[in-house]
Amino acid sequence: MTWYLRREWVDQEDGIENVMLHYTWSPPGGWPDWERNHNARMLVDAGGSPRRRWKVIRMPRGVYDEQGGLSLEYRLHFFFEVWQDGRNWHTDLESQDIVYRDMEYVDNEGWVTHLCAYWSVYDWQAPVYSPMEDPRFPSDSEFTSERYYAYQDKGRFSWGKSQMLGQLPLPHYWRSRIWAPRGAPVLQQFHIGHLYPPEETFETWLGPDGPSGPGGNHWVLHL
Repeated sequence: MTWYLRREWVDQEDGIENVMLHYTWSPPGGWPDWERNHNARMLVDAGGSPRRRWKVIRMPRGVYDEQGGLSLEYRLHFFFEVWQDGRNWHTDLESQDIVYRDMEYVDNEGWVTHLCAYWSVYDWQAPVYSPMEDPRFPSDSEFTSERYYAYQDKGRFSWGKSQMLGQLPLPHYWRSRIWAPRGAPVLQQFHIGHLYPPEETFETWLGPDGPSGPGGNHWVLHL
């Protein structure tokens, strides 16, 4: 599973033709190893005055250290390569600490059959659905939340999920994680659904002021 982060460049001078983002990751406190993991993406020209350029990149939910252990927090390293007036040059290297937060939604009535943390870093340009699950739910079940989006028979999934959830004592503790650069604002809602029985199907995006549409009222978190 991955999440998304938008990187942006704003032209400060005339004559800029293209800008490419170079980036990689390292364990906390580490330095970039460009030979091992070097990613490069050309930024999209969004126009405007001054001209803005951007790219949404896929981010991992952890990186492995030299001992093979997975670290859920890590460092993002990046710089920009700029083509301007027939020459190209590079910006200085920048690094950001990527941190996470555990999210929880408590369902006291057992009403919820499907739940995601719906969130995005900085603004709603690159939203993420992070499936949530009660840690007591069997991880090898065909009805885990992560399997919902690829499951062909949604009706069967909703029935099976509701039957298994009904066997768990209340309340149900739905949990997931979100990631962001340290200190960056994260916009967050819960995408919440009651998907069984069919005649009671209901879903919404829940924020601090109640139900709304996606990207409507939301919490603003700082990790």
